[in-house]
Amino acid sequence: MLKFGLAGTGVGGDFIARALAQLKAEGVAELVAVAGRRGAKTEEFARKHGAKRWYTSFEQLLSDPEVEAVAISTPHYLHFPQAVAAIDAGKHVLVDKPMATTLRETDEMIARAERKGVKLGVVFEYRFDPVVGKVKEVVDAGRLGRLILGEAVVEWYRTQEYYAGSDWRGRWATEGGGALINQAIHTIDLLLWLMGDAEELWALTGTFAHSIEIEDLAVAAVRFRNGAFGVVQGSTAVYPGLPTRLEIHGTEGTAIIEGGALKLLAIKGEEARAEGERPSGLASWARPEAVPVDNHVRLIRDFAQAVREDRRPRVDGWEGRRSLELIRAIYLSGRTGQVVKLPLREI
Repeated sequence: MLKFGLAGTGVGGDFIARALAQLKAEGVAELVAVAGRRGAKTEEFARKHGAKRWYTSFEQLLSDPEVEAVAISTPHYLHFPQAVAAIDAGKHVLVDKPMATTLRETDEMIARAERKGVKLGVVFEYRFDPVVGKVKEVVDAGRLGRLILGEAVVEWYRTQEYYAGSDWRGRWATEGGGALINQAIHTIDLLLWLMGDAEELWALTGTFAHSIEIEDLAVAAVRFRNGAFGVVQGSTAVYPGLPTRLEIHGTEGTAIIEGGALKLLAIKGEEARAEGERPSGLASWARPEAVPVDNHVRLIRDFAQAVREDRRPRVDGWEGRRSLELIRAIYLSGRTGQVVKLPLREI
């Protein structure tokens, strides 16, 4: 079994710990140590999830000889320094989204992992969702025809207290952005996975409902390399918060995922179908902690198998970089008012 150390005891860390408990039962991976800022909370978290040891510093976690891989689920600004330290210590690294806050940081993480010969994975667990997998199969098989339009719409709501109660959210230096880099990034990742990379975009970003440095609303018009158009909308200012929607349109059909369910799959010459709605209690736009852990289990299982088989994880550093590149391009366009060409380079 791959022995994990976990940095972070928040909602993201809880997902990883619960997934590792299932994978321990499979003999695939297990959680052996936890690191967190607050001693009492970290100890409670470790006991709850069956970790043998708990630490109050990341350095102590890295010094644990039993830890073979480190899962990082800490505030965004810590992802880069913690990942680099873990890589340099010879540990495999699985980092939560966003993998970093700048492309310079992502490129350094990828390069160091390759030089060190360790695996670098990013937690984009929806790549492993069965509903998304069905749409991916349809797209890759060409059943939607030539792709012409992709839409990623994340219209959520967060209170001012959500930002004010955190020492890192709502600030460029620590969160790296707002609704796009935190809430919408999963859907943007899926948009790029299904539609392909972007060629250029133009965007508007603004702050409408919160007293924060970062955006709580962004919209972008995108042209993909395959010629298709795209739309990205991300917000934490839309009351009361609406289901996430991902739409993929081609010359021969349409696939729509809304709220995690396949709302529509319509292909010329075939009967249109849907596959029902997930229970409203699992609404990630309202209660992210209530979403099942199944996709995390699939992602971490793949990561552990990639270590054992000495191959790239399905969501490696290069895949994790794609959504951040688009988001950084949207921020640049929103700031300058100019069309931004991709690939984007940041020095």
